[in-house]
Amino acid sequence: MARQHTLEIADHRQVTPRLRWLALRAPDLARDARPGHSLLARCDDPADTYRLLRRPLFVAAALPEIGQVALLYEPDEPGLAWLARRSPGDSLDVIGLCGRALPFADRHCNLLLIGAGAGLAALVFAARIAPPHTAVTLIAIADDQDSLPPPFLLPSAVEYETVVSADLMSAVTATLQPTTGASPLAWADAAVAALPYHLLATLGQIIRAVRLRHPRGFARALVASPPGCGFGACGVCAIDLRSGVRLPCIEGPWFDVREFRG
Repeated sequence: MARQHTLEIADHRQVTPRLRWLALRAPDLARDARPGHSLLARCDDPADTYRLLRRPLFVAAALPEIGQVALLYEPDEPGLAWLARRSPGDSLDVIGLCGRALPFADRHCNLLLIGAGAGLAALVFAARIAPPHTAVTLIAIADDQDSLPPPFLLPSAVEYETVVSADLMSAVTATLQPTTGASPLAWADAAVAALPYHLLATLGQIIRAVRLRHPRGFARALVASPPGCGFGACGVCAIDLRSGVRLPCIEGPWFDVREFRG
């Protein structure tokens, strides 16, 4: 169960002109964290209108050997801009671990990860801890090169491809359903996406077009929650799936792509 923690910042640095890497001393969390888990950070800027709303940040790495968890984020709003000004040695009030972990199946030999935005942190984590026998390809999409995770955050064995495009839907379609050559979906044993919610039904349509059919469990998608309570009480993160209304903060963030309505 998620609990409140006061954690010391062990490291905080820019890894691109836009992205920051924040490492927290948290031996218990480092032992238990998995891709999809998030921390709800209190960003205590007095000038922030939404000061009372904790910011959900996906864990990008767990380093149990040194007792740290790391977050990868872009300070693109007042709360996260406040967070970007914190220094090593400062304390951060967080709640976590929140959400459910991404399941890895033993049969997955070729894992395709594709994402954009804040959910890329969870995909970086998945690429870092994928089973040794799994060949991992990560496709990251952004409208600016500086918003893409730097390659040094990934194991050398991961095939890392980047796409810079201002039109995310077109970029996803061109990448997964190219007019020439084979789609990366054709050889994948499993696909994991971290894309904006409004693109997930389109993702399902692309998968059906490329593979004709895909069994339940082949493709999972991350649904990021907006700032909120993190415990399913406020309902601001509720989404309407084929199986009914779900709360990503406690029932997600991973959902089968077949669940999203077209």
